[in-house]
Amino acid sequence: MAQEEGRVIRPPIEQVTSGRVFQPTNAFIGKKMLKAGIVMIFIGIGLQLLFIGFTNPLFLEIILDLFEPIELLIFLGWESANLVYIIVATIVFVTGSVYVYIYVKRIEYSAMGMSGDTMPEIYTKRGIITITKRHVPFRTVVHVETRRGIFDRIMGIGTVLIETAGGSTGQQVPGLVPLLIQRFGGGNKSEERIEGIRFHQELRDFILREMRDLGSSSLVHEPKGRKRIFTNQTLEAFKEVRDALKETRGTSAKA
Repeated sequence: MAQEEGRVIRPPIEQVTSGRVFQPTNAFIGKKMLKAGIVMIFIGIGLQLLFIGFTNPLFLEIILDLFEPIELLIFLGWESANLVYIIVATIVFVTGSVYVYIYVKRIEYSAMGMSGDTMPEIYTKRGIITITKRHVPFRTVVHVETRRGIFDRIMGIGTVLIETAGGSTGQQVPGLVPLLIQRFGGGNKSEERIEGIRFHQELRDFILREMRDLGSSSLVHEPKGRKRIFTNQTLEAFKEVRDALKETRGTSAKA
């Protein structure tokens, strides 16, 4: 039990609470490259099986009837087609890896805790050419969860999914397609992702704790925001009315 507690990854919670920026780990880049590499390997295996099927005249006839450009592969032959695929796959993999590396390195996350007059929020920044910055206040968050796929578990990382309530007005959306999108696509909710981090569980707990603190503090401070009925000005007004009534009664008694 002591070993398990010692191996728990402790996140930079001080950085999170103070709003300092953190980024996905390099393992997130490795995850993207691993998935792309596996996809290209399966495409190469599929290409090889396709040429094996060409040896069957019935299979070849069916394929040519369905997709005539297959004749180009037959004309090139297995060796030439395999060489072309290796060259194209290598170019795509290298180019994609460079793009993914630059894209991931430009991602920025931040989670600002409640301190003073600062509004607690989650901040994300993504993009290379078109840069998108998003601020998600904790008061709009309706659901938080962590997700780890098989590649995430291999790389030791995870994703924090943050679901927020949208600004829907509740009006009926005209048209069948928009209605289906609204029904099956989440309606008035949107989702923000914090991907490729090792302390995903701790970050989830931090967000939930801030949401609870925000809710309790709003309840505590709510009575302070109520307006008082009897203020100094209202008391002075009542005194003036009282004095005026006294003067009126005194005048009527003398008459």
